[in-house]
Amino acid sequence: MRDQALLILIACAGCGGHVSWPRPQGTVPATHADVRTVSPRYHRTSSQVLVREVDRPTRAALDWAAYHGNFMNADPPPEGEEGGGKGDASHPFGGMVELATLTGTVKGTPLTDDERAHPLAFAPMVEFLSAHKAAGGLEDLAGAVRSESWGLPPAGGLARQGVAEGFLHAGGGGQPPELWVKIEFQPWFHALGDLPDEDGDGVPEIYGRVRAGLLTADALKVIRSEYTGKVLGPGEVKAWAHQLASYWYPSYNTDLVPPPKVWPAADTEAEIKKELGAATFTAPAVVMRGKPQGKPTYNVFLVEGGGGGGEEVARGPALALPPGAPRARPQAVIDVVTRELGDHGGSFASWSNRLLPFQEGVRTRLRTTPAKVKAIAGGKGFLFFRHELEYVVGGDLAKQAPGKTPLPFIVEFKDALAARGVDFLFVAVPNKVEIYPDRLDPKGAGTMAGEVVAPFGRKLLLDLGQAGAESVDLLPAFLAERPKDDGARETLYQVQDTHWGHRGLELAAHLVAERIKQYPWYAALAKQGRRFSTKEATFRRHGDLTSRLPPGAQGHYPPESLLAHQVVADGGALYEDDPESPVVLLGDSFTGVYELIDCQHAGVSAHIAREIGYPVDLITDWGGGPNARKTLLRRGVEALASKRLVVWMMTARDLYHYAEDWEPLKIAAAK
Repeated sequence: MRDQALLILIACAGCGGHVSWPRPQGTVPATHADVRTVSPRYHRTSSQVLVREVDRPTRAALDWAAYHGNFMNADPPPEGEEGGGKGDASHPFGGMVELATLTGTVKGTPLTDDERAHPLAFAPMVEFLSAHKAAGGLEDLAGAVRSESWGLPPAGGLARQGVAEGFLHAGGGGQPPELWVKIEFQPWFHALGDLPDEDGDGVPEIYGRVRAGLLTADALKVIRSEYTGKVLGPGEVKAWAHQLASYWYPSYNTDLVPPPKVWPAADTEAEIKKELGAATFTAPAVVMRGKPQGKPTYNVFLVEGGGGGGEEVARGPALALPPGAPRARPQAVIDVVTRELGDHGGSFASWSNRLLPFQEGVRTRLRTTPAKVKAIAGGKGFLFFRHELEYVVGGDLAKQAPGKTPLPFIVEFKDALAARGVDFLFVAVPNKVEIYPDRLDPKGAGTMAGEVVAPFGRKLLLDLGQAGAESVDLLPAFLAERPKDDGARETLYQVQDTHWGHRGLELAAHLVAERIKQYPWYAALAKQGRRFSTKEATFRRHGDLTSRLPPGAQGHYPPESLLAHQVVADGGALYEDDPESPVVLLGDSFTGVYELIDCQHAGVSAHIAREIGYPVDLITDWGGGPNARKTLLRRGVEALASKRLVVWMMTARDLYHYAEDWEPLKIAAAK
């Protein structure tokens, strides 16, 4: 059959499209020996919920459960995509997938039944190998397949195809194992004619053998020992879920929902329950909610030994601090912003007008970048998230639509906490472009370093202060710290990522901790003081923005080597947050990076705890700061009785046109 495939491909290559790989004889569903799809009537092109059961939770099995045939990863067709067959298939994928082996049927490969039953989700596998310095040429392979244009114009910043899965095939005669790949095409891509869809999932695919040498011995060793060979425990499964939610968040607005004993739960949306019919699932290990296209979506994982099912968190006794009325001190921020305003013409309109050249440069970058491309490249390797640029030019945050205006909802939360004797601090994390505007456009914005480029963010802090809500203002300190980059090992923010690095989060932790130490109740907390130290840790990863670049640009960014300072308790154990702490850190992914993912135990909560001498209660909502209040209140209003402070930390970009409406609290009547 492979000889037939070669003859047909040679005959059709370069003939103006309509290649004719051998037609599948019937349907061959894609399967995995350790994973099953258990949501009823699931279809990747129309479903909103995917439930998978994992019997043996290796990293490979979990990644396949998350990535294989997932509706979340579908891209709608770009405007103007061609409908006819005009593609040139004579030299595909830069020769990294052997032309003579390409076939439209898995039966046309030498893979055994067992080899086909152990597919490897390609993108997360390569990311895993990169973190272990073992990816070899597989990153180049992924880039070559994504960027294959078939001689056609760019498709609105999207890839027409990508490597979905890999399969290891035992080499015969003492030869090293081969790597075969499954390449999936976008359903809207028709320039090569009617492509085969043997697994019947509505997404066409072909198979081919990877060129020898791209799969290295080091990669093979890591795959066999760590990726497919190591079974993960409940804590490791949880860490994997946090990493997945954080990585998908920029595109799909994903968040982890506390897993109930039975899912769907009472608060699960009606449309999700309708799709599931009468199906329910006991003890899910992971429940991840998203909202990528304006409608709720769910990925649910039932994991053998994964520790799901609404298990109670082990808690010690709550620390009782002396009661006292909350004491907000908003005047310091009011004074700072008022002085800034006076230095820039006395009004926010005049301040904004002075920034018109920079803002027009930002708008030009947005206009000239396809809307589906979420990452925008700057100078010196910097990548920026599209939404943070939209925030900079979005105008007055108080003039958004009622459900998008953050001010009344932040004040409402402050008032609800104050009524229960709980202090409140709001912390807006500056966007990377606010600290590095010159990296976005080194020529046009080279003089903007150190300047405030989003004055309406300052106005929000002023409005909050005048409404009695206190903020910890990070921006001036970050701008003052930026010039120290030249003498530091890293910049304040990760170069390829939406998030801060260790310098940024540690500076934020210091500023928050300094304010905590000024509360009257802190003296009682300090008497319970614990000593923490730090130890250096390093790790490697691609930032969450590299995969949001246009297909041809993604391969230009190797993984970053990053530094962290893990926090260590007196006995030598790594720091752990304490859900019974009187100090709550409530936030989005900026509170989760370095703490719940990556190296772990080195995030902003750990460093606040190190400075105040007491653990904090961390509540991270990957789906965005505005929703984090709900996560806290799911514990019940009575859980606030032992709290003295809630620090609400969120990225500033979500203050502008957040994906979902801000919702009023539902505890106003509770006492």
